[in-house]
Amino acid sequence: MALLAALAVPVRLAAQDKPEHNNKHHHYKFIDLGTLGGPNSRVNIEPWTPAINSGGRVAGTADTAIPTSAPGCYNPVANTDCYRSHAFAWRGGALQDLGTLPGGDDFSYAFAINQGGQIAGTSENGKPDPVTGNPEFHAVLWDHGNILDLGTFGGVSSFAADINDRGVVVGPALNAIPDPNSMLGTGSMTTLTQTRGYLWEHGKMQDLGTLGGSDTWPIYVNNRGQVAGTSYTSEH
Repeated sequence: MALLAALAVPVRLAAQDKPEHNNKHHHYKFIDLGTLGGPNSRVNIEPWTPAINSGGRVAGTADTAIPTSAPGCYNPVANTDCYRSHAFAWRGGALQDLGTLPGGDDFSYAFAINQGGQIAGTSENGKPDPVTGNPEFHAVLWDHGNILDLGTFGGVSSFAADINDRGVVVGPALNAIPDPNSMLGTGSMTTLTQTRGYLWEHGKMQDLGTLGGSDTWPIYVNNRGQVAGTSYTSEH
């Protein structure tokens, strides 16, 4: 059974133009956004990150028709099938493949889109994690067709959690300090490093610090640059 990204669009009926019907429910039609040749597509379902902006531009990920080469079909976000899946941008019936970082052909994912059409997400970078052998993945910014690697704090991976309308991106990134309780760690990892929250702006990644523990995870950034998230207070 295929899972396809869809857009529900309000449809104005003739009766709704009358004043007495102005407060009635809208009627909606569904638009299938399609895929990149594979069986599935999806958008981010986290409530704090918008997958659609006010201009009707949608960001998500869709399967291609090419089987993945990742060991065990590894996918750090949505391991639902064994196809390569790429981030997409959709608008007005056109589905655009946003691609991946160089060498990371198997996987990219779009998390959030701002009003200017900039999209934050994650992508494989073509390098294997030296501990697990799984692909490394880095936070990225797609800006009008260009993909930018936001980097890490010295560790193997990072994610983009949100982006504001000024192009400021926040999320978690690994450093190189061992940490068995890392927030960004997965069950497939045998050695973990600290997860530190970052704010990325104008090419620079800033460590947001913690409340005394080792790890932080930003979730949301507003247009003033204020960041909300979670942090360990201690190691115990």
